[in-house]
Amino acid sequence: MRQACHNWGDFKMRVRLFTLSLILAVASSFSPALAGPKEDLMNTDRAFSAMSIAKGSNAAFLFYMADDGRIFGIATEPPIYGKDAAAKRFAEPGSGNGDPATNVLSWSPEYADVSADGTVGWTDGSWAFVGAPNAKGERPKASGHYLTVWKKDAQGQWKIESDMGTMNPAPK
Repeated sequence: MRQACHNWGDFKMRVRLFTLSLILAVASSFSPALAGPKEDLMNTDRAFSAMSIAKGSNAAFLFYMADDGRIFGIATEPPIYGKDAAAKRFAEPGSGNGDPATNVLSWSPEYADVSADGTVGWTDGSWAFVGAPNAKGERPKASGHYLTVWKKDAQGQWKIESDMGTMNPAPK
């Protein structure tokens, strides 16, 4: 009798371990759905950078920008207020980074935070730019830090409300 109880205890333990393993396996298969709001926003910012590398920053900004979003450029660039104004500015020759074969703007988010209700957030990190070759064949480079304020649209997608950056000093 004692042996039977011991085996029954082993059986129950095995069932519990199997059930726990099954729950963990199912949960891990849904990990993107279970990502927290901050990680979701970080992933959106990473996808934004990947699109900039693949299709150019103009296309990426127009895709992720809210209709009333704002882009604050660096140095002498005037701010852009609204998606329509951004599309107009990016259509001007020599404006923005429309061709990723020649100009590449990329970035990497380092931190994110999200409001308690999950509708507004921000990311910050480092950006890098590599421009088209000049007459000497040199590719100009620049880097800095950025801050992007995001809000969720009616479909629950993160959109850029405001984007701004600083530029690192040129190396000596």
